[in-house]
Amino acid sequence: MGRISQESIDQIIAANDIVELVSSYVDLDKKSSHNLFGLCPFHAEKTPSFSVTPLKQIYYCFGCHKGGNVISFVQEIEHLNFPEAIHFLAKRAGIEIEEDEDDRWRQKREEQKLIYHSLLEAAGFFHKSLIGKGGESARAYLTRRGMSNKEWRKFGLGYAPNKWDALYQYLSSKGVSDSAMSKAGLIIRSSKNNWIDFFRDRVIFPIIDLSGNVLGFGGRAMQDQGAKYINTSETAVFHKGSYLFGLPQALKARSEQLIIVEGYMDVLALSKAGFENIVAPLGTALTLQQARLVQRHSKEALLLFDSDSAGESAAMRTYEIFTDIGVKASFVLLPQGQDPDDYIKNKGAERMASLLDNSLDRSSYLLALAERNARDPETGSLRLLEYQDVALDILAGEENGVLAELYAAQLAKKLGTGTERIIQEVDRRRRQQGDGQTRDRNIQSENFNKPRQIRPPRVQAENSNDLKLLRLLAEAPMLITRGLDITIADTGRDPLTEKALKALNLESAVTSEDFRTGAIRELAKLALRDAAAGTLSLAALLARSQQLEASLDESESSENVAIEQHLIDEFRDDLTQIRESLVENMANSTQDVSAHLREKSYDQLLRSVRSERLSWKRDQQVAIYNYYNERHESDKAEEAKRKASVYTQAAALVRHSR
Repeated sequence: MGRISQESIDQIIAANDIVELVSSYVDLDKKSSHNLFGLCPFHAEKTPSFSVTPLKQIYYCFGCHKGGNVISFVQEIEHLNFPEAIHFLAKRAGIEIEEDEDDRWRQKREEQKLIYHSLLEAAGFFHKSLIGKGGESARAYLTRRGMSNKEWRKFGLGYAPNKWDALYQYLSSKGVSDSAMSKAGLIIRSSKNNWIDFFRDRVIFPIIDLSGNVLGFGGRAMQDQGAKYINTSETAVFHKGSYLFGLPQALKARSEQLIIVEGYMDVLALSKAGFENIVAPLGTALTLQQARLVQRHSKEALLLFDSDSAGESAAMRTYEIFTDIGVKASFVLLPQGQDPDDYIKNKGAERMASLLDNSLDRSSYLLALAERNARDPETGSLRLLEYQDVALDILAGEENGVLAELYAAQLAKKLGTGTERIIQEVDRRRRQQGDGQTRDRNIQSENFNKPRQIRPPRVQAENSNDLKLLRLLAEAPMLITRGLDITIADTGRDPLTEKALKALNLESAVTSEDFRTGAIRELAKLALRDAAAGTLSLAALLARSQQLEASLDESESSENVAIEQHLIDEFRDDLTQIRESLVENMANSTQDVSAHLREKSYDQLLRSVRSERLSWKRDQQVAIYNYYNERHESDKAEEAKRKASVYTQAAALVRHSR
């Protein structure tokens, strides 16, 4: 797909009425003057909590809190990405999409089509090989592992025959070119320079995306020789760190949790036991991209890893990744040495369900591991001093004071001492850790050779005045031309300062420069353009945030991207916050508010946003002043001081002038 023009996106949104679209999936009844209600298609419920607002062309569920516009509805219900949802809606409305498609994009799209076709044909071949005459050994292996043909069909399992070129010959007979097979990662050159199959004599696990495309395969050896698992190499359509095995099947459970396991067979074992919301990374440690995929489709991750040293380390690394992006994660601890399949076979599905229902937070998980590791392997007795030292360090790292006190009481009971003594020792260790961090900061502060760069604070969407201002403009786009009433002239102010203040254009209507740099400013640019054209609405604002996210996906996949990865991650995190906040506030958006109240709210929000921006600019100049002042460069220091004074006065004028 090429880049879809903004005009096409606007036309497609306008041509797809949200009531008509949603009604093709959900029975809606009118229960208020403004909203229609029905049973939510995204979670199980008996009382309708799913609302559609025709006037604003948005939907929102008061149960699972999912909401958005026509694009997000199609993305959610059809499991499509942004460009795919746009094409889906365009086809529904009979609109031909204008795409900015140069030769490079056209060539890339044609290549992807050929790869997808070859992968789909390969998946069919592998599955037929599993259930056919030559698949006896693979069927026997899966049966020994407790898998029935129900799991084979559900996950599209297959078998790669124990021949050098069985798949190659089959695909060739279907007209698939050598080039397409090679680019799909299905064949490789042998030492004799002829084509041979990449997968041979292995159980095959197809990797499928939410649109139903086969992206690649995982292959499991049935004998203890060679690599146990191999995966399709990186291709134009398959990036191992960007997908999760079992995700299309897991989303059918409509759960707010996703259970993360280590491998393909763990997914199958838990599925057979009746657990549907199970996914696994593709033979590697969980990546940031996979974590974001979990974040997009659930509210919580349960980490169910093998109970050995490798599994425990992987669980902690995975927990840190989820914590970094704001996803709630907890641990499921199995008996030592067991994996999920072992536990279900030994204890049954009910005991597994109990473990999942009683997952552990970080500290309780680490404390449980510490106790297990401190027990004598022969007698089972607890080596108290060893356990005490590790446990106290764990509590010193617990940021939640209530939890720390709770675990301190439990630890005191195990050690046969008082809770106060535990808390005192925990506090002492925290102070020690703090002193070490302070020394590190002091060392770092000595190593500077340029003015400290003050980055503007990142947007916190749930209480962001920037986003509140954009939402208000979406409800009342005519406010875009409204300026502020600010008086700069003052007999006590020197002419140079007055001139500098006037140059800042403090009384102007809102501009994108009023917003914090990053995702919120880029969204503001698009929203203000829509407001000027008279097309801005809450649904359009959400569409613009989706459009930005899609363009970010495109830039990440570009070979020439020069943006630092951590900045892309921050931008994506901010966009996610913004989109979630927009959805949450759809339920609270007011239908009937007087023009006077809207104007008053607009004035207050614009003053707040603009003064915050000016205050940040002042802080920049103060940092520059301190730098040059310490180096006795008086001219540069005075210039920075003068600018800081101007920004200070400007922020005060914006906040208080009436």
